Amino acid sequence: QLACPLDLGCHSVAAQIMYPCMQCADIFFLKADICQLGMDQRKVNMLAREYCDEIKMKNKPVILSHHMLAGLKEGQTKMSRSDPESAIFMEDTADEVNVKIKKAYCPPQIIAENPCVEYLLRLPRHTGDR
Repeated sequence: QLACPLDLGCHSVAAQIMYPCMQCADIFFLKADICQLGMDQRKVNMLAREYCDEIKMKNKPVILSHHMLAGLKEGQTKMSRSDPESAIFMEDTADEVNVKIKKAYCPPQIIAENPCVEYLLRLPRHTGDR
């Protein structure tokens, strides 16, 4: 029987070991040459690269870590797939994006911690020019 450190419970300890391994395995299962994830996933990306050293794999995945965009609701520090109204997804239609932006937390004349302002500053926009 394994002792559970820090009174976390065995399920928590198992998840802390298994989840990063599963995320790392995804990179190899998908045969990703480039792995683009948020800064919060940097440790998993580095685990994948270190694993390449262990198995003597010459071509390591390139890691592109990006800034974490805030969720669209007040007080959310990052988007969440578990709350579809808090995030804009690549597969969202233009109508869905418009609805989400109209519902987003966007206090007038406040720039700090305003997700709409952050989106304007950080995301590329189509200017109409080619």
